[in-house]
Amino acid sequence: MEYYMQDIPHSDFLPIFIVSAFVIFFGMMYAGFFTIVKLRLVKNWVMILAYLSWLALVGCIYYLGELLRVEPYTQKVLLGAMFGYLIFPHIVYFLLDRVHNRFEEANH
Repeated sequence: MEYYMQDIPHSDFLPIFIVSAFVIFFGMMYAGFFTIVKLRLVKNWVMILAYLSWLALVGCIYYLGELLRVEPYTQKVLLGAMFGYLIFPHIVYFLLDRVHNRFEEANH
């Protein structure tokens, strides 16, 4: 099956630029809020802002896929990547916490 890329209308260039900037912005917000909560610099309820940022990120990725007119399979891959982006910081934190605890136990 051959796939031919469709032309993107000139009127979509500005929305694509803006939504792409929001993807970066909301991705940084999610990572930032997640990090400051896990470092215990703020209260745990701030994690709600991290998850809201992630939801906004998913919406922007979906809309960006629509603007770029990606195939349905590619859209599913993008949304799968967003699920990975939700889970990955939890895995990294868990692993770093385990390593830290093991190192602390070895020093005592």
